[in-house]
Amino acid sequence: MKPFFLAFVILFLPAATFAKKIPAPDRVQVKPAPRPLPRPLPGRGPILRPGGPEQEKAPPAWASHQHVFTGTLDKVLAGPVGRSFPPMFTHKLTLTVKEVIRGDLKPGQEVTVSHVARQRVKPVFPEGKPCVVGGEKSRGTLQAKDVVELDLKEIDAIRLACSLPLGWAGKAGSIISPWAALAAKWPANLKEGAKHFCASTGRPALGFGSGASFEVEKVPPEAEIKWTNPDGDGEYKITVGNPTAQAVTIPALRRIGGKILWNESVAILCQNKTYPAPGSKGLGVATAPVVLQPGQKVSGIVNPLALEGPSWPKGGYRISFQICLGERSSTQSFYYMSRHHDGIRAKLKAGQPIRSVGD
Repeated sequence: MKPFFLAFVILFLPAATFAKKIPAPDRVQVKPAPRPLPRPLPGRGPILRPGGPEQEKAPPAWASHQHVFTGTLDKVLAGPVGRSFPPMFTHKLTLTVKEVIRGDLKPGQEVTVSHVARQRVKPVFPEGKPCVVGGEKSRGTLQAKDVVELDLKEIDAIRLACSLPLGWAGKAGSIISPWAALAAKWPANLKEGAKHFCASTGRPALGFGSGASFEVEKVPPEAEIKWTNPDGDGEYKITVGNPTAQAVTIPALRRIGGKILWNESVAILCQNKTYPAPGSKGLGVATAPVVLQPGQKVSGIVNPLALEGPSWPKGGYRISFQICLGERSSTQSFYYMSRHHDGIRAKLKAGQPIRSVGD
């Protein structure tokens, strides 16, 4: 009987007796779980929260720009700010050109350039001061990539960097070409009037020259797949032409007899690194520059998807290739879909064709 009596007493105890020991649901304070950081988009680095330390910006890569000049920054006009994270800041910059280090601008010319920066803080420009600008033309508009206040201690190094073909780097006496890691050594007696040479291969720094045209275009894929390969399967057609009435020599474009050596002449910049064109073995034998007669055009195809080294996007995202010949180049934005283009890269690595072979 005692257990029954004890249970009966507990059943009729006041609710207040338990209120002090068992908190009611509305009194329980549950500490919320920390919100996970958003996952970075494919091809992007880690996402940082606002208020954290600003990441250090890489020094300007002057040797990778199509146009480099000094001038006074006369006016800065802020444009729309993209509502992304980091935000995308847009500006229009008006400058008066003083010295043209690379490109086709003219001293004394007033130019307006666009500037886009995806970063966590608004960019600050040296308005009213002399500065150095590096950028490239896209659809007739000059886009500034680097705008820094002029430092007279650095200008000679910038001039040297811009006197080299795109993709070359270093300082006097220790200049490196895109072919520096390859075993082939350039013939020692073939200088071709160059001022600078690769410290590793002896290859002369040869430019594109003037008079010829340079174009790069995407090659349509054999099979277009919706939402998968809008930019093709990595092939790019390079065309060099002579629109003048005189023969034109392109020192950077090499040949043996009638065979043009596109893979041994073209360099590719991707993710701030320089690569020789896929398939390049280096030049250890005598070659000659391509000479185009009036109206003549020549073309070759390269496929940057065969490069070993870039961080290829996962899922679907864009990657850029700057295809260079001497001091001329074209930057191509490529939509990479891993479930499709990973297979293309595997075929290229195995030496297999990515197009059907005819009967």
